[in-house]
Amino acid sequence: MIKPTRLLQNDLIALITPASTPGNLLRVEKGRKFLEDRGYQTVLTPNAMKQRGYLAGSDEERIYDIHWAFENPDVKAIISLRGGYGAGRLLPGINYQLIKANPKIFCGYSDLTTLQMAFFAKAGLITFSGPMVAVDFGGKLSDYTIDNFFSTIADGWFGEVTQIKDSDFGGNGKGRAEGIVAGGNLAVFCSMMGSEYLPDPDGKIFFFEDVSEPPYRIDRFLNQLRLNGYFEKAAGFIFGKFTEGDPGDGPTLTQSEVFKDYISMIEKPVITNFPFGHVDDLVTIPLGIRVKIDSDNNKVKFLEEAVI
Repeated sequence: MIKPTRLLQNDLIALITPASTPGNLLRVEKGRKFLEDRGYQTVLTPNAMKQRGYLAGSDEERIYDIHWAFENPDVKAIISLRGGYGAGRLLPGINYQLIKANPKIFCGYSDLTTLQMAFFAKAGLITFSGPMVAVDFGGKLSDYTIDNFFSTIADGWFGEVTQIKDSDFGGNGKGRAEGIVAGGNLAVFCSMMGSEYLPDPDGKIFFFEDVSEPPYRIDRFLNQLRLNGYFEKAAGFIFGKFTEGDPGDGPTLTQSEVFKDYISMIEKPVITNFPFGHVDDLVTIPLGIRVKIDSDNNKVKFLEEAVI
């Protein structure tokens, strides 16, 4: 795996929209100001504010912006303004050799999972599942999220993730596991199944989160992982925060019941309720570094720094 260079004061951060256009321009400006007040420069990629229906411009425009940001020698980090939908449409058109030759900090979550897994599989680049500019930096952001993000990408922090308020993450009591961490948004990840843009699951520790999905859809995604052999091939799992969507009319299982069913099928260490997802307090997860989980003592430890 290739580690990007750490972020330094006065470095230039490219703000990109590979999926949907930000709906709130005030939050874009607020997010930019936040980063600039921290001592960084920012630049919008050339097509960042375009719109084509629910997409942030055409596929060609969004691919152009990815290439522009990676090959621009002045840009040291690339952070998405928001997620939404559409990044997966870009995968066949991306020049992965260009990305491999110009490793940079690339950060986002939700729909950005498609790009992060493709960069992992095709370029071997460590990316960061972490806060986005218009969603997080331009909205309500906790001190925990801010400190953890900048410690990870600027200071090269690694070590054990401690419990924070309302996190109470736990384990399934099936021992310890160590491996390279991959994953992201569960629904987005499962939409990539069968493609060439996912890393080999053997020996990986997969982390997943999701938002506003009703229990039957979480059931479907977890079953998709099971049917594709992930429960056997992976070294372990970390499940983050899953906010529950409206199940509609009629009888339903609860989200907790769905997770209980599937976790009981996993004979590997599992951590649940980890502080990551569409929530205020989140841990920035470097995708591609080695991680150790202890499901007996409810511990997660990042074993190496993610930047050089």
